[in-house]
Amino acid sequence: MAVVNVYKIIRDRHEVLKAYLDKEYVVKGKKELNRKHLNSTNKEELEEVSYIMTLYIGRGTDPKTLTWNWILSAFGTQEVTIDRAPKAIVLIEVGNLLYAITFGHSYYKIDQFSDKEWAFNFARRLNYLNVRTLAITNPNSKRNRTVNTYLDYENLDLGSGEALTKLKAKILLPEDFNLFSNTLEIGNSIRLTTKKENLENIADIVNYIENTITYNQEIVKIPYFKLVKDEVEINKLKELMKNDIETDPMMIDFSEYQIHATRIVFSDNHEYELKYREKRKKYDGINYATVKSFIEEFKLNERNDLLDINVVVWVDGKSEYTTSIENLIFYTNDNSNSLLSDGSWYVYNEDYLQYLNDSISEIPVEYEEKFNYSKKLHEQFVEKKFQEERQDSNYKGLKPDEIRKKIKQKYYKERYYNDWLVEQDKSYANFDRDLQAIGKHKVEVMDIYRSNEMFAVKFGSTSSKLCYAVDQSLEAIRAYHRGEIVKDIVIENVYLWLVLERKELPLLNGKPDINQLNLLILKNKLDQWKKEVRLLGYRPVIKINYSRE
Repeated sequence: MAVVNVYKIIRDRHEVLKAYLDKEYVVKGKKELNRKHLNSTNKEELEEVSYIMTLYIGRGTDPKTLTWNWILSAFGTQEVTIDRAPKAIVLIEVGNLLYAITFGHSYYKIDQFSDKEWAFNFARRLNYLNVRTLAITNPNSKRNRTVNTYLDYENLDLGSGEALTKLKAKILLPEDFNLFSNTLEIGNSIRLTTKKENLENIADIVNYIENTITYNQEIVKIPYFKLVKDEVEINKLKELMKNDIETDPMMIDFSEYQIHATRIVFSDNHEYELKYREKRKKYDGINYATVKSFIEEFKLNERNDLLDINVVVWVDGKSEYTTSIENLIFYTNDNSNSLLSDGSWYVYNEDYLQYLNDSISEIPVEYEEKFNYSKKLHEQFVEKKFQEERQDSNYKGLKPDEIRKKIKQKYYKERYYNDWLVEQDKSYANFDRDLQAIGKHKVEVMDIYRSNEMFAVKFGSTSSKLCYAVDQSLEAIRAYHRGEIVKDIVIENVYLWLVLERKELPLLNGKPDINQLNLLILKNKLDQWKKEVRLLGYRPVIKINYSRE
């Protein structure tokens, strides 16, 4: 039985890949096969297709000393050295298309050249008998990546906010089918097994996959990420990310694992070395704190130098491979509906966005015009407080403009708004800045409380600002559910009260349509918030108001 790991190479990266192989590998053979296949324009006719296959073998490396030789010495046995795992690649040229079959550790590099969308286009056209493993990305969630394994599961069902990154399953094939077995894995590549160990069969497998994508209807919806292939667009997205990092560094995250081909590699199994030119330092893991520490220690520029940092992965005391830090970053950009994952840029596909919109539509939305924030009223309030408090000893020696500035900071927008709400409706109670000690840190329980209802209030027009209310709400309701909040209150409804600094949203059934917010990170957060609040036994509700002059 042969294991075949098939990649399709991005069209505009053919020459870059060949140049890399010429440098790092040695050509060991070349063959041309001619196979008769269905005509691409007329399925009733056969045409002869040429497959040019080139075998590349990785250049040799020094022998590797076993890290556990000490146990051999303890028993009086001579130490052992072994050759590092060999690697090979077969490039397959079919007209202007290029494919690769990988062997050994060669897949680490080929991943960077692969058309990742191609494998999932194939997956959407298959009938599944038994799903074994699903690797899922949950963007902007605390569990941004999960791996689920199953014993007997027939459905390829994914929920809102989830995108598939890797799949292992048994599929339905015709009785007389003999190209490969019915168990396959799909990730950055398509991995399958076959009894026919010959080049002709490899050519026929590539042809079968392409025909399935071209001629077969989609059978299942798979939320996944569509690869961005245009280099100009990629450079624009990188600049957007750098801008975000400059204003809010926590916009980036580092995943617990990466997908290489169809293999899942977990981060905590290794030791890491960050390297920027001659500067280098080892760490136990990769996260924002370690990267920030490295940047500060070596006086790098976070915006301009971050993507030039390399990561050396060490396994058993030996450097296994080196990769760019860009391959480990997980980042989402609201305005372009895009994300960076495993070193590639993607946009969310239609299935993902539709699932997410359907989920968001389930959240009840309320709006009362009388609770819109007025900047004019706020300024009048600050002026009143200025007249009342200007003689306070805290402001001694300050000029009037300086006092006004400090008073405005004291009665900042959200503090003023929460006080104002309570004045407008006496059924509300103001809990703003009321902190409860939970374990080693303090939690702001809520901003506003009304009988059986808790409210987290937040102003903003961007995900980075509004998501704070989502995190605050979740932390508080978890603490309440665990009985850690020492207050005589009962909670049934959990509210997010979002005061939007933008024009009014279009209405849907008489309520603001929150799906019209072009804030993908926020919507992913809202989806996770809705699910968890419901799972804890409470009712999630969103209240919308607007900031006005």
